[in-house]
Amino acid sequence: MKRSTGFKASLIALAALCLSTAAFAETRFTGNLVAPAGTTVRSGTSPVMIHIDHYSEQADIERLAGILKQKGPNALRDALWDREVGYIRIGGGLGYPIAAARSRRADDGSQVIRMMIDRPISQAEVINNSRTVDYPFSYIEIKLNANGKGEGEFYQAARVSMTGDTLNVENYSPQPLKLLAVQAR
Repeated sequence: MKRSTGFKASLIALAALCLSTAAFAETRFTGNLVAPAGTTVRSGTSPVMIHIDHYSEQADIERLAGILKQKGPNALRDALWDREVGYIRIGGGLGYPIAAARSRRADDGSQVIRMMIDRPISQAEVINNSRTVDYPFSYIEIKLNANGKGEGEFYQAARVSMTGDTLNVENYSPQPLKLLAVQAR
């Protein structure tokens, strides 16, 4: 009898471990980042890899939205500074931390993933007093079908604000960079 109880307890513990691991499973996406003509960067294509360790919890998103509403974008940038839920790597470069990521799955199996980054601002931007300094975030939105394939947009330099419960994202460039042939791995 004791052996059976121990076995059941082990099974329950194993099942709980598997369920908790699934909730925090890593997600990877690959695709191509395309800079169309008319953007502020040289046009071309680079491979991109996005690695999400875990998605931000609703309480964290609400806290960050509250900071943006009450204290503004500079306070939000400060709050994002020490957060990391994953990273993005473009071309052969080093990965840059993703501060917040959310995923919303629809009934048809499609998925929308939104990510916020406190983008690195170059010394040249600061010295030259470039307008891009007023766009301290990067914002990524990816739309995937039920098979885990899709495309997205990458706002390389963005300004954010809140209207009610809606996040407003303004891109510095006339159009966002495109993420094409995105696939969940």
